[in-house]
Amino acid sequence: MLARASISLILGLIVPMAVHADAPPTLRASVTITGEVVRLGDLVDNAGRYGDVAVFRSPDMGHTGQVPAWRVVEAAKRMGLGRIETGDRTDISVTRAARVVPLADMEERIASAIARSLGIDDAARIAVTFDRGTRPIAVEPTARGELMVTRMDHDPRTGRFEAVLGVHGSALAERSGFRVTGQAAELVEFLVPARAIGRGEVIKTTDLVVERRPRNELNGVPSDAVSALTQAVGQAARRPLQAERAFRSGDLMKPEIVERNGNVLIVYEVGGLSLTIRGKAMEAGAEGDIIQVQNLGTRKTMQATVTGQNRVTVVQRPSITTISAATIPAQPNPTIPQ
Repeated sequence: MLARASISLILGLIVPMAVHADAPPTLRASVTITGEVVRLGDLVDNAGRYGDVAVFRSPDMGHTGQVPAWRVVEAAKRMGLGRIETGDRTDISVTRAARVVPLADMEERIASAIARSLGIDDAARIAVTFDRGTRPIAVEPTARGELMVTRMDHDPRTGRFEAVLGVHGSALAERSGFRVTGQAAELVEFLVPARAIGRGEVIKTTDLVVERRPRNELNGVPSDAVSALTQAVGQAARRPLQAERAFRSGDLMKPEIVERNGNVLIVYEVGGLSLTIRGKAMEAGAEGDIIQVQNLGTRKTMQATVTGQNRVTVVQRPSITTISAATIPAQPNPTIPQ
């Protein structure tokens, strides 16, 4: 039986005729047609004058159906066509030629229309899911025009949409269009670690994965979750980060280049002169941090600025003594010569 199509015989058009052909009529294994009816010449080679006689209604565009061979033979006999060579075939495959528009193209057009209505520049941020049973659009093979959205109803709160699609140059589409329904939601991008990252580890590009999720499915994702690689790559974890869990910018810090209780080189800078001595870091720090360090020679503790890997700098400015007028001894009045 032909898929989604009536296979009733169109016998009213049949007028018995005689066939005079050298080669015997032979049943075909499969055929592809473009019209709305299947003719005997589509199903049987060497059908002679019977070739233009309509016998079945064709399947829907883009569909394929199976016609039992005995039905074709029986219909041909009623027309007066003699013996048909079947070649032991039991069925004939009948396909209605069509231009098939994939679901992916339909999704893309709907996403673009909804993105425009929401004021979103990138249509890739709209996820479209059709309701179950939605099939690709099939139109005439000669209709090569652009797929378009002729009507769109979308509820931003629930995400439900109903759209009517059309194809330029398709008479079938012009008659009624193609109605589709489904769900559409804005996608939100954020980063998650591809693996567990320990405190203090410097984050690399390969440590992160970009994840997308509909805005209405963000339970457990912080509103200030890190979304750009530039925010995280090269930074260090301030706390352990779990794999596949979103994290905030506050969970990151500059990489620590001085370790707590680690050996450091202390650089004293006084009046343009530099002096280096061995020291010990009392706390960890990143570049630019001010930390406590200890002079291993004097055991004196002081504050220093982290300026490099295991390197800190202490800047001492020379003191300036301020002399008040009260401390200047009085000078005797000079003798004025007579």
